[in-house]
Amino acid sequence: MSRIRILDESVSNIIAAGEVVENPASMIKELLENSLDAAAGSIRVEVKNNGRDVRLVDTGIGMGKEDLFLCVERHATSKIKDKGDIFNLTSYGFRGEALASIGSISKMIISSKTNDSKIGHKINLNAGKITKYEEISRTDGTEIVIKDLFFNTPARLKFLRKKSTEYARIREIVLKEALYNTEVSFSLLLDGREVVKTSGRGIENTILELFGRNTLKNSTKFSLGYWGNMDLLKSNKESIYTYVNGRYVKSKTIEKAVLDAYYTKLVKGRYPFAIIFFNISPDLVDVNVHPSKKIVKFVDEDGVYKEILDCLTDAIYRDDRKNSISLKIEEDGDVIPEKNNLLDFEELENLITPTVNKVIKTEQSTLIKEKKLENKVRERIAKANKYSHEYEASLPPDVFPLEIKESKREDEAEKNESREDKTTSEKGKESIEIKKILEAEKQDNKDRKNPEGINEIKDDYRVLAQLHNMYILVETGKELEIYDQHIVHERILYEKLKDKHYNKKISIQNLLVPIKLELNGYETEIVRGNLDLFSEFGFEVEEFGDNEILIRGVPIFNFRVSVEDTFKHLLENLGGGDPREKVIISMSCRNAIKAGEKLTLEEMETLISDLHKIGKYTCPHGRPIILKMTFDEMNKKFNRK
Repeated sequence: MSRIRILDESVSNIIAAGEVVENPASMIKELLENSLDAAAGSIRVEVKNNGRDVRLVDTGIGMGKEDLFLCVERHATSKIKDKGDIFNLTSYGFRGEALASIGSISKMIISSKTNDSKIGHKINLNAGKITKYEEISRTDGTEIVIKDLFFNTPARLKFLRKKSTEYARIREIVLKEALYNTEVSFSLLLDGREVVKTSGRGIENTILELFGRNTLKNSTKFSLGYWGNMDLLKSNKESIYTYVNGRYVKSKTIEKAVLDAYYTKLVKGRYPFAIIFFNISPDLVDVNVHPSKKIVKFVDEDGVYKEILDCLTDAIYRDDRKNSISLKIEEDGDVIPEKNNLLDFEELENLITPTVNKVIKTEQSTLIKEKKLENKVRERIAKANKYSHEYEASLPPDVFPLEIKESKREDEAEKNESREDKTTSEKGKESIEIKKILEAEKQDNKDRKNPEGINEIKDDYRVLAQLHNMYILVETGKELEIYDQHIVHERILYEKLKDKHYNKKISIQNLLVPIKLELNGYETEIVRGNLDLFSEFGFEVEEFGDNEILIRGVPIFNFRVSVEDTFKHLLENLGGGDPREKVIISMSCRNAIKAGEKLTLEEMETLISDLHKIGKYTCPHGRPIILKMTFDEMNKKFNRK
């Protein structure tokens, strides 16, 4: 007698249902995708009894009587016709298992009507068997009612989570579908309470309706979706929403590209908010990896990674300097940040206040000097006694205050000195002489303030000074910027080393005398496992003894600390994450200018200039480089406004 037998259809349906319907949320996902494939303009989902009772109503194209009976059969679908279609999918569903699987583990009622039919049709199922059919009057579209989900699979029923967990899963499923299908209105009710509501009026309205005004305000559109700024950082990865050809999916390739794009902006344990809409030819992606269709594989994983990384990196860092932290001076005198709390701001206020006072005094001094210059020019012109109101008109309008001009005209009228006989040539010469006097005085004043011509305004900023041998003060047109010199240099080294590594430009310098390092057992294992990695970065390393190594070559790099110190630091920080990034960050951090090092003005200017050329304003660990204080805030604090 044969020991192998074909399972009963009811048993095989339950087994299939176990793959497709893991929980109420996965069931609702299947129903939503069917409605979307049916071109529904609105979808309403009502959930009760911990997700075991569900009612879904859509305004899609509906089904006729024949399709209604077929839709609950296994492997019955309108989405594909042959095996070639599997590799060119443009629909959500394609297996033809969803309704058959759901019906086999529940009591289900399906009613539907097409636009060209005068009546609708309804069928009742119990554990996958049709028990009733009737014609009904209803509007176009489809309604599916699920009752007692898992009633005949007690093992699956036993593993349902508590209500709050199941409802959170359901809400997340509906939210994810609504976030892409922004022209469809969604409504989700949990025990009669509406928790998701979208209007179907485009992506920005949908973001506002799903996440709120703050998320919309702090999100920026780019070619592949939306990226959130540092105000939207989360404690987990659940706010990275990735879609491939309109389907929400989990892809390690896409997730890694997003995290790597944000890499140097993220502090440990924080993750970004991002929405990625990635489209690719259907034959270059496989969605048939898992019955849930949540996992996808790409033909060219590296190409997809690079495309998303490049697009997102460009978007994030395009206006990075504008997104630096701003300091706002409150009425009580505290200096507080608008974006995070990474610093001791009371201490920062004590550091900043003397500098602010210095800026104000400089401003007052400049006004006094300008007044003296004005009077000096006036005296010289008066002595020359060769001007008239016509000549004054040829000068810049701000050369004299109005009252001086009027006073001078009155003096001229009293003396009745007529200058109408002056020739045009003489007038021109006198006007040129006056302008020369003014320009000479301005240049003389400029030379006295800056005799060597250094520290001039370059582009849109001017380096002022170093504060506590830690911070670089920079003046712009509207604000005072404070740069952390260590982080500035670290970012510069990071970008240079990263560029050299990925473009294979790292040169090796062979040492005349090898450097011997003693390591512990753990460090020795790290070295043995990463010899190729160290070689990529220019470290020629070989084992010398049980716990000793020789470094015979090092990269041509500006080592501000010893090679031994740098290499030890690499070993300490190599665990976890991308090892190449770890090496680049570790070498940059260890060899960057330290807090407490005194810099010349020229060195500071070089640092700031190099940073602006890079255009990225966080350190590789995610800390901010710049703090800003606007002159408007200063003026308010000093009662100038």
